[in-house]
Amino acid sequence: MSLGVRAGSAARLLRLDTPRSSAALDLDDGGRLTSLHLGGRELLVPHEGRDPLWWGSFVMAPWTGDLLDGRFTWRDRTWRVPREASGHASHGTVRRSSWTPTAPGRAVAALGEDWPFAGTVELTVELATDALHLRLELRAEEDMPAAIGFHPWFRRYLSPDGAAARVDLPLGTRMLYRHGDGSPSTRFVGLGPPPWNETVRCPVPEVSVVWPGEGTLTLTWTGAFATVFTAHEQGVCVEPVTSPSGRMDDDLAAGDTLGLDLTLTWTPWRPEEDGAA
Repeated sequence: MSLGVRAGSAARLLRLDTPRSSAALDLDDGGRLTSLHLGGRELLVPHEGRDPLWWGSFVMAPWTGDLLDGRFTWRDRTWRVPREASGHASHGTVRRSSWTPTAPGRAVAALGEDWPFAGTVELTVELATDALHLRLELRAEEDMPAAIGFHPWFRRYLSPDGAAARVDLPLGTRMLYRHGDGSPSTRFVGLGPPPWNETVRCPVPEVSVVWPGEGTLTLTWTGAFATVFTAHEQGVCVEPVTSPSGRMDDDLAAGDTLGLDLTLTWTPWRPEEDGAA
């Protein structure tokens, strides 16, 4: 595996390569994975002029999903963070940050001025022949609520004549009930049929993105929650998170850390699977 930072007019890219796989992260664009090749295929939705929320794989911290109206309540006080055009605060602050490489496959960023509490996040990336391992860790420099996660956009089609991706969730997966205004509750109810745009709780943190006839990408992570979005024609999302989208369930003291590990493993399609549903 070769590692390095390539400086250019557009971006500083952290590149990882093996003879059969490659990955690239843009250190000037929130540590975003801009490319992931496993099994000879590009798995991520490319930029191609898309809004930053709709391509690649970006880091979410110190919250995930939307904070409605840019507000949250913590320790009996209402706090505000800058809102976007949607009227809400979306997917944390560090997705816009410039990251600093600290070691091969490792970079750090500050939570930034838009978040009222001081802290940093560290991203570690390890590439193998058929797998990518990511570790995200938030370190609180003062007391704060927090949630972290990854937001990967996987291509709906890997080849022009290929079949569309499907997402296989573990048996017993349940979805978060949301109030009429979209705010998250603390209740989980039975999962409805796809397409999904739901935060789910999985009994086993293992979800597969399957491209029939081509291969399967299996996601495993250290936690129970993910946001699953399969309703867009460009691709599908499986977003491992430490708290349900729009909530920050971890209450950190100064010096505490919150970590999340994610492994993506590629398995080629086997001929005996041609008759699989």
